[in-house]
Amino acid sequence: MKPVAWRYQSMVWLALVILMGCSSFAAPAPSLSAAAAQYTLDNWNPAYCKVVEFYGFYQPGDDGGHSRIAYVLLVNPGEQSQKQTIYEARFQLLQRPDGRQQWFLTALTNHAAGLSRRQGWDNLMIPVQDNPGPASH
Repeated sequence: MKPVAWRYQSMVWLALVILMGCSSFAAPAPSLSAAAAQYTLDNWNPAYCKVVEFYGFYQPGDDGGHSRIAYVLLVNPGEQSQKQTIYEARFQLLQRPDGRQQWFLTALTNHAAGLSRRQGWDNLMIPVQDNPGPASH
């Protein structure tokens, strides 16, 4: 093999590695399960909100899979009337300073007062946690 051909092949290989980037070697993004989302919603403010029904996820737009919207029916366990309200829970996949990616609950809003009024919390930063399951004795 001629030295010129070897240099050409190594340059092509190097260009391909650079174009592919290191992302293919990085750990895959964590998935967001309905159980983890519901557990997080139930535990971020247990005196106010309890999930009655989890309807499912919606992936808005073309953001590369970095956000999810879940529709949930919530109740305030402290209210005697047990008024149930449908909320939109927004989850964002963020990269931590150490490079790990993690899902966060970033907003919980509803339109119970009319379509032009949003109520709830839109400034949350609650890390999503998996349900630890039943405690072992």
